[in-house]
Amino acid sequence: MSKSKQNRNTISKAEQRAEYRTFKTVFLYCILIIALPVLTFFTSKHWIFDQLLQLSSVSSNIYSAVSAVVALHGALFLFIYKAYFAVSNETADGRGDKVAQKED
Repeated sequence: MSKSKQNRNTISKAEQRAEYRTFKTVFLYCILIIALPVLTFFTSKHWIFDQLLQLSSVSSNIYSAVSAVVALHGALFLFIYKAYFAVSNETADGRGDKVAQKED
């Protein structure tokens, strides 16, 4: 294999760190999107709607589901906000152009 092919196949340490940072961010938001609604449903059902307000089982389930949906939308909003402004910051700094140049 020639040196030019080896150089194209190797990934620099900076690119590896950037990919790891991206993976870590996406993984944490995935955990948040999965876990937050579940935790919100059960904690609000048990502590708020069953014990504090003493609602019926059906009512507490409905209100807990609504609170879980609100929590899910909040987590999705945070993910989209982070993704949007991370991309706009990279292009403003000029980092987004470097990746496009290396793909050529």
